[in-house]
Amino acid sequence: MAVYCISYDLQSNNYESLINAIQSYGCWWHQSKSTWFVETDQTTKQILENLKNYIENNDKIIVIRVQKDWWAVGHTKEEYEWMKNRNF
Repeated sequence: MAVYCISYDLQSNNYESLINAIQSYGCWWHQSKSTWFVETDQTTKQILENLKNYIENNDKIIVIRVQKDWWAVGHTKEEYEWMKNRNF
């Protein structure tokens, strides 16, 4: 399993279908308005290929594998715990 950051900028407003697709990974954290973290066995490319089905040509999306060396500020205890409990 690995943790991935998914961030998007949608011009098409297809938020609901994209969000449902992200949540279908099961283990997810909605970090901010257009940024999510998911834990999955899929690769970066597999995640992107899947999520491309839910966006239009003028939308933007990026998927980045997150490594153990991360830092954050301003989040709740539960949000920090979500990241701390992931398998990197």
